[in-house]
Amino acid sequence: MSGPAARSEPDVLAGRYVLERLLGEGGMSRVFLARDRELDRTVAVKLLLRGAGEGADPDDLARLRDEARAAAGIDHPGVVTVHDVGESTAGLYVVMSYVPGETLAGRIDRAGPLPPEEVVRIGCAVCDALGAAHRAGVVHRDVSPGNIVLGPDGDVTVTDFGIARIGPGAGRTQTGHVIGTPSYLAPEQGRSTGELDGRADLYALGCCLFAALTGRPPFTDPDAFAVVLAHLRDTPPRPSSLRAGIPTALEEVLLRTLAKDPDLRPPDAAALATQLTAGLGTTPAPAGPPRTRELPAEQTGQHTGERTDSHAAGDAPSLRPLRDEPGRSAPPGRDAGAARSTGSHALDSTLADVEHDDARSADRRRAIGVALIVLAALLAVGAAAALLLLG
Repeated sequence: MSGPAARSEPDVLAGRYVLERLLGEGGMSRVFLARDRELDRTVAVKLLLRGAGEGADPDDLARLRDEARAAAGIDHPGVVTVHDVGESTAGLYVVMSYVPGETLAGRIDRAGPLPPEEVVRIGCAVCDALGAAHRAGVVHRDVSPGNIVLGPDGDVTVTDFGIARIGPGAGRTQTGHVIGTPSYLAPEQGRSTGELDGRADLYALGCCLFAALTGRPPFTDPDAFAVVLAHLRDTPPRPSSLRAGIPTALEEVLLRTLAKDPDLRPPDAAALATQLTAGLGTTPAPAGPPRTRELPAEQTGQHTGERTDSHAAGDAPSLRPLRDEPGRSAPPGRDAGAARSTGSHALDSTLADVEHDDARSADRRRAIGVALIVLAALLAVGAAAALLLLG
């Protein structure tokens, strides 16, 4: 095989899937257009890459099969169909239906911000697919513009259901295992402190629609850690501060969907779709200066990463889960494994600092409150004593 696939992938997987050309790649995977010899059909094959010298987690394949079964249980035309999973010398692979078209990320890169009507149409279609997934008990965990495919006939398809759970901590929410795309990561995913529900996907979709409306996600920074922290702590800018002509009610829907507290977001995908549709019927908000502090803008193109076709493999900066990207070497004097370990511990430490800072702030507020109460009591006693002396 010629081209990028010849570097490490075989021409044929499992004696059945003939890899024809590379569709897209990211830090953790490559996606190929392939031919299924047995059923004589075109498919997309996603290879989850194995680092050099890195052994596979013995639970990965079983977990991958579980996720494939869960995805197969979602009966919806807007959800890509998973046909097969397996393991090869190059790594674990997933065989999916090939969906022709362009990712939302590619559309934004090519055409810039989309009209509000088109953003709402895409958002409602994704809500319909997510609603079917959530009813089936599946949380996507990695809704991003690279996983939303816009077909030539206007169809909208969500890809990679459950695939973001593969890797250390996959299928489980454990402290230190942050899985997802930082620019579209719900705050509760950044903390990794509990089970997620469908509202995490709604937050991620809100980030996607924000990017579709303005040309950039809510928080941007070349440092993935800084983006995760922004999702945890910072208020997103109003879309109207970045682009004129956005309906006021639509802007408010997006900002509610980006609430840090899941309870303040729309309760489910159907409710979000209803609110998005209602948000189009208002007067556009005038452009104005940003009302909140923004992180430094990243370099052109950094917020969307590498994508070449309908099954693009991710959005930058990559944090899935803090693995070195292919071709990126570890700093001098450290091997790649040490670099990965340090990166993961750095995130753990940073998130712990955030929670510690919050606790210290609460302690200070309580101490100030107690001091004010004591001062008020002393003033009252002094006033009473003065009255007695004067009497």
